[in-house]
Amino acid sequence: MQRFCTGGMSLGALSREAHETLAIAMNRIGGKSNSGEGGEDPNRWQALAPEDLEDGKCVTGKVSPLLVNLKEGDRAAAAIKQVASGRFGVTPQYLRSGEQLEIKIAQGAKPGEGGQLPGVKIDEYIASLRNSRPGVTLISPPPHHDIYSIEDLSQLIYDLKMVHPTAGVSVKLVSEVGIGTVACGVDTA
Repeated sequence: MQRFCTGGMSLGALSREAHETLAIAMNRIGGKSNSGEGGEDPNRWQALAPEDLEDGKCVTGKVSPLLVNLKEGDRAAAAIKQVASGRFGVTPQYLRSGEQLEIKIAQGAKPGEGGQLPGVKIDEYIASLRNSRPGVTLISPPPHHDIYSIEDLSQLIYDLKMVHPTAGVSVKLVSEVGIGTVACGVDTA
């Protein structure tokens, strides 16, 4: 199942329970879940130990108390950590907790538009993960503010590899007319 991956959907776009369930399930089968943009709770990076569990539920806050059928060794960490233009929740620790780093160049569902999480969805928990404040609408602009050329992309890849040398780096593009030319450039980066 090494090549089986989920799409990138952030915590906030998905509920905490859905986001953690996807990660746990993919970790159990050897696949990879994608954090989406917006960071991830560091508590999720540690495997559940016996003292975390009671009747299949987590009682220590590492994952949502609403999840059931949890087992010792379960991890809710996404294997793929996404880096988008807003850099919400991106820290060296976040990057080092992943197996693969994904540079999100385009919003797959909305080509030409950036990611947006309305302020009504930004509660204390989401705000803490994204280094923001509750109630503030968060927008990742469609173009990265620091990628305007293949050389810029190459520099970001280099920077990510300096933080996490053993992680694979991928680039999320959108399927549009002319994407083949862009993909060739990405491949050279």
